[in-house]
Amino acid sequence: MDHLLTFKYMAERYPRVPLLSEQPYDGLPFDGYHTRQGFDANRLYNRDFTQHPREKTASFLQTWLFFGTIHEILGLGQPYNLSRFVDIDDLGFRVCTQNLDRHITDWAARLEQLAKERPDDCRSFLWRIGRAQNTLNKIYLNLSVTPDSPVPWEVTLSLGVLGCTFDYALRTLFKLGRGRTWGLDTLAVTRMMEAGWCPRDIAISREFFTEIPMFCASYMERRTMPFDHWDCAGDTCRLNYIDETTYVTQHREKGCQCEHVYPDQSEILRILDQGEIPVICLTSPGKDAAESTILDVKVKAGSRIHSYIAVSHVWSDGLGNPTTNSLPLCQLQFLYERLVDMQWDETINVMKSINDDFEYDNKTEMMAVGMMGKALKALAPSVQRLGNPIRVYRQRPLSIWIDTLCVPLDPQHRKLAISRMKEVYAMASMTIVLDSELLVFDHKECPDEELAIRLGLTGWMRRAWTFQEGYLSTRWLRFLFRDGPAKLPLWKNENLSNSCTFGLTMPSLVDKIDSVNSKLLDYAVKHGGQPYMPPERVPKSRLEEMATAARAFSLKANVLEEAKGLFLAMRFLWKEASMHSPPDVLVPRMMAVWNTLRLRETSREADKFLCFALSCALGSNQRQVIQDLLALPAEERMKGWVRTQPVVPSELLFIPGERYSDLGFKWVPKGVYRVPMEDDGAGVRDKGADVLVFKKPGFVLLHAPAYCRRQDKFVIADTDTGLRYMVSPLEPRVASGSIFFNRVSGTMAVILRNYVGQEPPEMGLVNMVGALLDSVVEADNRISGEYVRPVKVGLYLEDEDDFTPIPAKAAYRYQQWTIY
Repeated sequence: MDHLLTFKYMAERYPRVPLLSEQPYDGLPFDGYHTRQGFDANRLYNRDFTQHPREKTASFLQTWLFFGTIHEILGLGQPYNLSRFVDIDDLGFRVCTQNLDRHITDWAARLEQLAKERPDDCRSFLWRIGRAQNTLNKIYLNLSVTPDSPVPWEVTLSLGVLGCTFDYALRTLFKLGRGRTWGLDTLAVTRMMEAGWCPRDIAISREFFTEIPMFCASYMERRTMPFDHWDCAGDTCRLNYIDETTYVTQHREKGCQCEHVYPDQSEILRILDQGEIPVICLTSPGKDAAESTILDVKVKAGSRIHSYIAVSHVWSDGLGNPTTNSLPLCQLQFLYERLVDMQWDETINVMKSINDDFEYDNKTEMMAVGMMGKALKALAPSVQRLGNPIRVYRQRPLSIWIDTLCVPLDPQHRKLAISRMKEVYAMASMTIVLDSELLVFDHKECPDEELAIRLGLTGWMRRAWTFQEGYLSTRWLRFLFRDGPAKLPLWKNENLSNSCTFGLTMPSLVDKIDSVNSKLLDYAVKHGGQPYMPPERVPKSRLEEMATAARAFSLKANVLEEAKGLFLAMRFLWKEASMHSPPDVLVPRMMAVWNTLRLRETSREADKFLCFALSCALGSNQRQVIQDLLALPAEERMKGWVRTQPVVPSELLFIPGERYSDLGFKWVPKGVYRVPMEDDGAGVRDKGADVLVFKKPGFVLLHAPAYCRRQDKFVIADTDTGLRYMVSPLEPRVASGSIFFNRVSGTMAVILRNYVGQEPPEMGLVNMVGALLDSVVEADNRISGEYVRPVKVGLYLEDEDDFTPIPAKAAYRYQQWTIY
């Protein structure tokens, strides 16, 4: 298992795998090896490992399933040197897979060449590979559940890791090898639970990682104790919840009795009333007799200082305060000592490495930035030499924004401060993330994969408010470790066109550009023109793609690629967009926000929607909308938000959860629920009529019996194909009489999220998610109706006559619907 990802901080090393094989693999076809060695494969398939003595059986199984599988797959019918997978250490001979990635890369190149020159032979070898993998999978799973297995557990585990690695390579390189499972994720869950991982982190790992990456992650050291998360669930970490009535602001050390520091609240309120951002300015004339840093604390408007650092944190780490806008002196001293040099050091580092920190859109941009980079690199030592004395003379100033001090507690100014969160983080020269787990680890010399997984599973990543703080940080986003700040390892090269380093995307400038774009768009539409849309990229054919693709296999790179999923929405929202962007830009943004926030928590459920609305806001007009939403009761805010949007995801129709009863908004969920959004279809809002217009397939029930409105289940029959479908609620029905239907016809309809046939129907499976409409009317090629509830639609194959099928006319893929 030497090819697996290793971390700087590991809970334990991967098991050493001893060499049990008493004789080398004979190099003949894999399928007949068991017969040549006197074993009955059927008995092995049925968990009978008693045909021969235990030692002989263990030797045979390792030779056949480990070395034989390698020979069958990597050899491609030719003799293959298996000695490269054997090593010796202080304990004797052992199995070694250290260079497996390189061997797989070589094999992929040979297989690609074989596919071009002799496709029939390639097809035959792929069939043999599948047979070997299936055999390995079946016997490995039998060994793993056999109580008295003749094979040591570490050898059994090595078989599963080998097979899973080959499937991983087949899937990533050739889109093959799907369908087999190896149980490594289940082993990882057991390891994580025993190590005290939060159940929520385990659930997130299962959602984002496949078997191999999750198995590797289970060996990463976490500074958690089993009792820390005893009350947590798979979707909630209770450790990060706070109760404002019992919350106590923490000092840096237990037993510390230092006083709280209270910034000038009247000045903070005055700055907010003037439409600016209050910032805490710290300077230090030195240390006192106890070697404690002396701090001078002032409040200034953000526009009056050169730059400031925004501090993003979770309150459960102790830096919050629900009763006063104050923090203990020791906490401010900690922030000052850790952050005072950070901006300066980062600026010098950027000057020295600007050519390394950006990727370029074209050669001209590369040449321009390259020349600038050389000049800045030459100037960096002089700037540092001249700047350090000036900073000392000015008492090493540090300006920070932190919600505990800068967001007032009175409701009016609190709402005002929250509505300006976008400007706070976009204007900050740096956002620093504080998380208690990160502060006990060093990040230097950690592989990128370890940093990505560790950052993705922090308490900071569990909270909804911190998501928007992260994505709003359009300049430098840094995570504070024990040995200093670290950037996201997933995207070390930030695109120059999206960078705020030179103030190119400050909110005020973005609003002006947005306004100009709006006027140009209105002018184009008014005069019958069409706004310019860049042409879609024409995808290459599979042959072109295969001819140009580098078939290099790297397990580490693939683990890092999967870890990107934890941060994908954050980077997605860094891309430029405006309220006048097309639906295929706006809707995926909303979906990205939803799919991220559904996995994050807030101590108050209503706050999750605020994070959703703030994260979706684009332009100054939308930021004004946030203030209006804050004035509404919490349960009315989602409906108020929908009223302001030109387009929304049509997926909202199919999300289970509590909905409004108001006509025109029955399809709107009242909050951000845990169910993911999967379909990127767009629904256009008709503000004048409070209806939603979109295109989807479905069925129209021309003569729907009255029992369809009373019963939970009914069956429809497609008049074109004769296929029957069971329609049933996606969730329990609301109490009778709680929803009023303004019935204007006896016709009903079922809207489908996916068109019929897009997903293969299988008995017993929920094949399609849909939405039920009542009072349906067809006119001018448009079907309109009143939303009832989300439903599930599955193929109905029963022969019994429990349900009388209702004839239904299919509405195909691009049918236009209007719902209210």
